[in-house]
Amino acid sequence: MNKDNIQQGIPSFDNVVCPICKSQKYLNPNMKILVSPCFHKMCESCINRLYTHGAAPCPICKTILRKTYFVPQTFEDLYVEKEVQIRKKVGKYFNKRLEDFGGDLRQYNDYLEEVEELSKYFIILFFFIKNYRNQLVSIF
Repeated sequence: MNKDNIQQGIPSFDNVVCPICKSQKYLNPNMKILVSPCFHKMCESCINRLYTHGAAPCPICKTILRKTYFVPQTFEDLYVEKEVQIRKKVGKYFNKRLEDFGGDLRQYNDYLEEVEELSKYFIILFFFIKNYRNQLVSIF
């Protein structure tokens, strides 16, 4: 990581290579790398080329994607990226506050523990399904 970016809290990922066009961020510092919902990295120019006319399959896993689905990578580790995304989705539905439990801290903490367990199960399930799917794709 770039020293200036570390101080600013911005990941740089200087050694990233686009798997489609094989361009390197190190050689082309202006290249923007984005991440798909299936967690495959691509440069912005490849994304523009592949998804200009609407939905198309991911060149790596064949998941149907749109240009708008791609987002900048926040964390260097894509597993952390997915975990944060899953936790945000769980948090949208399980968002009770202490006031919702009449101020009963014990009930609220029990609720938070259940939400944490649920988040862990979703994370494990996601990675299990992704791994199993990849194994099936490689067989067929």
